[in-house]
Amino acid sequence: MQLRGIPLSHPNRHLTPWHQHDDGQIYLLTRGTIALETERRQWAMTAGTLGWLPARCRHQAQSCGQVEGWLLFLPPENCRHLPTQPRLLTASALAQALVARIAQFPPSPLPAPQRRMVQVLLDEMQGEEETALQLPMPQDPRLLKIARALLDDPASTRRQNEWAGWAGISVRNLSRLFMAQTGIGFARWRQQARIIRSLEALSRGVSVANVAADCGYDNVSAYIAAFRRHFGVTPGGYFAALPG
Repeated sequence: MQLRGIPLSHPNRHLTPWHQHDDGQIYLLTRGTIALETERRQWAMTAGTLGWLPARCRHQAQSCGQVEGWLLFLPPENCRHLPTQPRLLTASALAQALVARIAQFPPSPLPAPQRRMVQVLLDEMQGEEETALQLPMPQDPRLLKIARALLDDPASTRRQNEWAGWAGISVRNLSRLFMAQTGIGFARWRQQARIIRSLEALSRGVSVANVAADCGYDNVSAYIAAFRRHFGVTPGGYFAALPG
């Protein structure tokens, strides 16, 4: 077995445009937030989350402010027992320690002790639960245009009919296609997008009041209630519960 590990570091907001790798990728964030987008979903990766991208999965990544972590590139022959679809997992303390250690292995064939360590990580990944940070992306170009605009500006006050006119689609088709392609209605998708985008500012220590306002909520209570519905805890409780 031979793999490659590199540190993940972006001091400022940074976009890595659409691309793919011959190897599978394991992401671990130790600081900051990355909006990771595949052709069908967007994830908000925060500190303490572990991302998996199978080989040749097209994706782009937007780092939001200062980001630190690790990237592991796993040859396809070592990915056979891993999921064939991208996943975002809550990383245990053990998984985080393993990724950080494995990422520093020299780029040469691994001896038996190091191969065993990699296998422990892969086994640990199989048992981790997926996080609640997934956001399904619509495929229709008009809906995708709306979705990306909402992610760029979650506080936008445009109503559904205004978004439909802006994108050149009827309100009825917007509603029908959003449900068909994402599995949730437009209003719920918009609320989930706001909650997910709010995590980056929270991770930087921005006050809950300012985050609520920046994400389009009328008051702090409404934001906290929406956050609790999505994650089951308050914003403070969410970050306190992250491993590591």
